[in-house]
Amino acid sequence: MLRKIAETVAGDMGEGAVPAAIAAAANRLIGFELQFGPFAVAQLRLIAEFQELMVVGEGKSAKLPALRLFITDTLGNPYVEDEWLPQVMQPIATSRKEANAIKKGQPITVVIGNPPYKEKADGRGGWIEAGSKGHAAPMEWWRPPVEWGVSAHTKHLKNLYVYFWRWATWKVFGTGNNAATGAPDKDDEGVICYITVAGFLNGPGFQKMREDLRRTASRIWVIDCSPEGHQPEVATRIFQGVQQPVCIVIAAKKLGKNAVHPADVRYLPLPAGRREDKFKALETLSLDSADWVECPDGWRDAFLPEATGAWADMPPLKSFFVYDGSGVMPGRTWTISPDVSTLTKRWSRLRLEQDLTRKESLFHPQLRKGAVASRHIRKIVNQDLGAIRTRQLSIAEDDGEMPEAVRYAFRSFDRQWLIGDARLLNDSRPQLWDALSNHQVFVTALEASSPGDGPAITFTELIPDQDHFKGSFGGRVMPLWRDAAASQSNIRPELLTLLADAYGQEIAPADVMAYIAATLAHPAFTARFKDDLVQPGLRVPLTADAGLFFEAVALGREVIWLHCYGERFTDPASGRPKGPPRLPPADAPRIPADGAIPGAPEPLPDVIDYQPENRRLIIGKGFVDNVPKEVWDYEVSGKQVLRQWFSYRKLDRSRPIIGDRRPPSPLDRIQPDHWLAEYTSDLMNLLHVLGRLVRLEPAQANLLQRILDKPMLSLEKAGTDGDNAPQADSETM
Repeated sequence: MLRKIAETVAGDMGEGAVPAAIAAAANRLIGFELQFGPFAVAQLRLIAEFQELMVVGEGKSAKLPALRLFITDTLGNPYVEDEWLPQVMQPIATSRKEANAIKKGQPITVVIGNPPYKEKADGRGGWIEAGSKGHAAPMEWWRPPVEWGVSAHTKHLKNLYVYFWRWATWKVFGTGNNAATGAPDKDDEGVICYITVAGFLNGPGFQKMREDLRRTASRIWVIDCSPEGHQPEVATRIFQGVQQPVCIVIAAKKLGKNAVHPADVRYLPLPAGRREDKFKALETLSLDSADWVECPDGWRDAFLPEATGAWADMPPLKSFFVYDGSGVMPGRTWTISPDVSTLTKRWSRLRLEQDLTRKESLFHPQLRKGAVASRHIRKIVNQDLGAIRTRQLSIAEDDGEMPEAVRYAFRSFDRQWLIGDARLLNDSRPQLWDALSNHQVFVTALEASSPGDGPAITFTELIPDQDHFKGSFGGRVMPLWRDAAASQSNIRPELLTLLADAYGQEIAPADVMAYIAATLAHPAFTARFKDDLVQPGLRVPLTADAGLFFEAVALGREVIWLHCYGERFTDPASGRPKGPPRLPPADAPRIPADGAIPGAPEPLPDVIDYQPENRRLIIGKGFVDNVPKEVWDYEVSGKQVLRQWFSYRKLDRSRPIIGDRRPPSPLDRIQPDHWLAEYTSDLMNLLHVLGRLVRLEPAQANLLQRILDKPMLSLEKAGTDGDNAPQADSETM
């Protein structure tokens, strides 16, 4: 910023005018920093900048300006005196008091920065989160009303970067000043420019934040720094250690902005590719460029471009369903394992622990703001998992055998086991368990982000994990049926009526689910609509051609049969017998005699690899032959399925602990000491499933193109053209 000032002044008035301009700017430059290390670095860097930019010529000298840098919590309450500090710390106390005076009284025109990212930041937002006595917390200004139906998503507001955005809008624009302080509301002009993660651009929990920014600001510019989506290649990231999409947002407000007119929101993606190319694009970027794309002007709409072309005419995937919600959130990973024997040993270790403090640590209680919350060893849970009854005693009192383990859809194509006990699950999602049956099928998909390469959706007949689709970033679960008797369709009845009229015959709920599978569950879909998916939210190309619809239904039934490992949509006459699907013998993966994956006494393997020249999958000292490269490469939104599957069965199963998250329970370390025979069976089943899915992909791609070449149906007549009504995860279906 200082260099830009120097460049502008030198070009306008000459280099000799630069020192005075820099000195004047320094008097208006204020910095807040909470930590000593970054504070010291900022001081040194600013001094170095001033020394370089304020050279006035031989024989002359320029006094470096005083630095207005303060050690303070930006989010702290500016209306209270700081707590007492010992004499040796008085410089810090003075710094905080001076910073509070600035926060309280000095007008600020521009706030620029890179706020910290910290999710689940309950209790970390200072005054912005807690407010002052007798006044609403500033964050309450951004809490959506209950009637908006997005309460289940407001947890995402509890993030440090959101708190910093709220502080900046209060300090620069004056929004919500009366509610937060009792002082009159202000009409101030200014600019906020932050580079942060991009979740607030379209997340449902941020609707009130977006509405407030539209009412307050005159114009908003959004620069998408991560057009590659979530978890892009490291070389493409602006910040190498940040996996989430990043954006730069500039919000500008003029005096007298009319709050009844929404701000003009414009969007521009940086070029996909290497980080260096993005920096070059930023150097030449102009706010007056014709490349900016207008965003919708609805108060709560996303800060992203509207869908255009054929994509805009397709109905949203969610509009096909009555209900959608989150998958199960256990909150403790020791309750999940690829084998039941491990779960039995973990339960036994927990049950036999006599020291209640150690037992609580092993259990890994749910915490809120650092305090034990609703799942702990003394809790009695009055909630069942569908037909699975919960023992009416606490974990601390339970001396019985492990509750029955149930098959669990942990990740796409990775079927593991879960201890079927509501006492062990932070959020069990009872509505999913209540609807579980031998007829049920669940589709899972991302919601707040868009899928990368691979299928856009996956299916399972098992209760799915919250991160089932790709292992992170959550998503939504859409069941086929809303009850265990499979008598209440979760496909909207008005849609079924519309399709019956269009195709001239009755359409079953399973037909619609199969059609969705045929059209969305393959990589050609995500590749074809990659540019459209810059705005998260899947859409379904719904053909008006009856012949194409029923062709897709037939193909989709096989897709779901494969995703469900032969447990759903079975039909032996159509080549879909019940049980694990199999490739033709000549094309099937094989473990030769010298390729056996050794069990005991050999330790668990830690290596999985692939030899394309031999079509050989390497598992430690064993191997599987006749594995196509397409199977090895198969991925779901950036996650290579085979690598991810193996990561939960290898010797070192630890996961990196990100930020200040709690480490998992010590029970996690209990695992087999050797490769189990059931791991081999599961692996071979997975290879057969992926092999058959790869073979279906050309037919799915061809069908998709033929559907797009012909007229499509609109759901407007059925009244389901928008998303289905958002539902809290605690609601029943």
